[in-house]
Amino acid sequence: MEGLLGILQQEFPIDVDSTTPIDVGHLRPDTKLFRVEATGSPLITTDAYIGTPYILDTLPGTRIACHPHIVGDVLRDLCLDAAEEFVRSSESLGVLEYGGLAMLNILRGGSGYMVIEALPVVVPVFNVRTEYSQGSYRDHPDDPRSIDVTYSNHESSNARLRDVSTLVVPDTYATGRSAEAALEHLFSEGLDPESIVLYGFMAIPALVRIGRHCSEKGIELASFSICDISQLADNNYDMPLYGLDESLASTGELRRLGSIVDVETLRRFIPSYVAGLDQPGDWSERHDALFNGVGIEMGDIEGHLRKSFHLIESLREINSTQTWYDEEQDEIAKKELDNLRVTLSTIR
Repeated sequence: MEGLLGILQQEFPIDVDSTTPIDVGHLRPDTKLFRVEATGSPLITTDAYIGTPYILDTLPGTRIACHPHIVGDVLRDLCLDAAEEFVRSSESLGVLEYGGLAMLNILRGGSGYMVIEALPVVVPVFNVRTEYSQGSYRDHPDDPRSIDVTYSNHESSNARLRDVSTLVVPDTYATGRSAEAALEHLFSEGLDPESIVLYGFMAIPALVRIGRHCSEKGIELASFSICDISQLADNNYDMPLYGLDESLASTGELRRLGSIVDVETLRRFIPSYVAGLDQPGDWSERHDALFNGVGIEMGDIEGHLRKSFHLIESLREINSTQTWYDEEQDEIAKKELDNLRVTLSTIR
């Protein structure tokens, strides 16, 4: 393990020096909370503002990130377990104060993080759906003109936007364009919070983008990233812990990706993580019941499983040419492929 740990740190831009453990109490023994000193990270430009970033390392989060075969009911239970740790952490840090608290769910995926179910009180929920007018699965353009707001319930909700002092936004943050579009929509309708709290899988470009907007508007920003803060693949979609950028495989370019992660979290991932794997996966499609702005719909679970299978096969092919990729690493990939086969067989 220690030998491979050192090799991975040499091969990939993994920053294990910017995290500081925080003991806040009330968390499970296997949950770890870290403060990120972003200004010292070589993965973040020195002039970027990303607020106060934290990394929340939970066993449920690790399982979700390492195992795309986890879907449906099992995924939902793990998401709720992880969300409860987010709530405990943010309460202990004084980030969540329930007077004036509201939540923004960016449809469809935001509700899949199960934060509203983890909160001990009922708070107003604003649902906004953003959809890409261009691009497709694993191909998201980094262009604000490619995203449209197609649904918003803020006018029919029981709360006024102007009464919100703290807004919690659970989502998957790759480029941050969807969150940017949803927030700008609510800002234009009167939202003016003192603070915004992000939670979910996060990539550095998203934190930089949202941090810039919060800085311009004088809004405090805190973020709780699941397990790590990743770099972003060339397709503006994949968020690996470490590995080669598979989205460039057809070009022959071997771009190495990494993340900001604590070394103990890295150790926890290594026995189960397929190098280069997108951690959140096709998030919305992994769930079996998500609100879409009209009603409840099931994600394309079978499609997600098949796409994950093909991605891991592709990663095996490109990783096999690397000196750091050994039989043990390949066994991890083959085991996840077997898990995907089994899960596919149960839904046909």
